[in-house]
Amino acid sequence: MKYRVTILQTPFQFDVRAGETVLQAALRQDIPVPWGCGGGVCGVCMGKIVSGAMHYPDGEPLALFEEDAAAGMGLFCVGYPTTDLVLAVPEMGTDWEPWEAQ
Repeated sequence: MKYRVTILQTPFQFDVRAGETVLQAALRQDIPVPWGCGGGVCGVCMGKIVSGAMHYPDGEPLALFEEDAAAGMGLFCVGYPTTDLVLAVPEMGTDWEPWEAQ
């Protein structure tokens, strides 16, 4: 089973395979999403789940506070989709340009 992820206000859409987090799938497909620790601790990869759902098999991540979860936010580094997703990632708005290593 795979799920389709769309990031609003960007040209990015990608598939997440079974057993893959949203972040793992994005990086595998060279989608330049913001991320830091990769373990749910720093919160850099947090964004709004506009539609769809994710689950966290290891429990709620440390950087996802109760008020964030209640506001529909999610951590993509440790989140596994359970449906197709539409995401809003503030750092990836219409004027956003990905950083590239020189």
